[in-house]
Amino acid sequence: MTVYDKKYSLQILIHCIVWVIVITFPLIFIYTEGEKDLVRYLDFTLPIIMMMIVFYTNYLFIIGKYLFNKKIWQFFLINAVIFAISLVMLELMKQYVWDHYFSFQPPRHPGPPKKDMMRILFYRNLISLVCTLGVATAIKMTALWYNKMAEQKEKEKLHIETELASLKQQLNPHFLFNTLNNIYSLISINQEYAQDAVHRLSSLIRYVLYESDHPFVPLSKDLIFTANYIQLMSLRLPPHVKLETDIMKPPESDTIAPLLFMSLVENAFKHGVSPEHASYISVKIANKGHHELVCRVENSNFPKQESDRSGSGIGMNNLKKRLELIYPGAHTLDIAEDNERYIATLTIKI
Repeated sequence: MTVYDKKYSLQILIHCIVWVIVITFPLIFIYTEGEKDLVRYLDFTLPIIMMMIVFYTNYLFIIGKYLFNKKIWQFFLINAVIFAISLVMLELMKQYVWDHYFSFQPPRHPGPPKKDMMRILFYRNLISLVCTLGVATAIKMTALWYNKMAEQKEKEKLHIETELASLKQQLNPHFLFNTLNNIYSLISINQEYAQDAVHRLSSLIRYVLYESDHPFVPLSKDLIFTANYIQLMSLRLPPHVKLETDIMKPPESDTIAPLLFMSLVENAFKHGVSPEHASYISVKIANKGHHELVCRVENSNFPKQESDRSGSGIGMNNLKKRLELIYPGAHTLDIAEDNERYIATLTIKI
């Protein structure tokens, strides 16, 4: 049985239970008064049957066809006709069944005059039908609102999945392009290191292609990927660059969206290293509190010249979009920058 079938079956069950309770409710008054005859019970239940007709006629057909399509006058006109037919039928039933039966019964207790009693019953039945229409409209509108909210959430989910897939497609070639450039530069310096770098790159690409395809991955694997990426990038660093890393060992049960830290690390290597001046890069990833992770990347600030800014900012912009989609209200990304240093601090509630 599908989720829709279960939901539909539950709705039918709830309707049945409610109407059984409503129909059997008059028995309380009949037993209290010591009356157990069928005619007296029909006097209570016939208006309820009319209420059921009004309810389901509106719930299944009229509300959706007229009220939701803004045909207000048609909606009220049709219900006015239904009300009139129902009240006439109730009056006819009362005259031919109820009055006929009790005309042969001795009076049990004095009551209001017949005209007043007819007026009371008329207003009772009319108010009952109006209330039934109101309940049917409220339930139908609530169901419509719930369905629209469910559809909206499904559209948002699909939008998030589509945009995340698009962001990954932008991220992966960007990462591969920079890493291959590093290895290319390394070949002329040390072939042994270059071979090791190719091996590391293959493991990184394996992670990007297979592991990161899931919405969430084990945090431990993503941190291993980040550490390997830093080590691979560090192979081409000149001696005057100081590199510090402090990456925690997380619990195996923690998960996170993949490749969130790579943009911060990549940005540090791209803008924090000078070929001439002393430079530094510091990467620290640690727990801040219960299921709260902090990644702090600090580096010396050597912004690229305008003529050398191709692709600059793509990774950081993608990171911001992904954080907004995956961790709305559960993350902060603070950037502090001056002429000497650049600090990016990412906090995520995982």
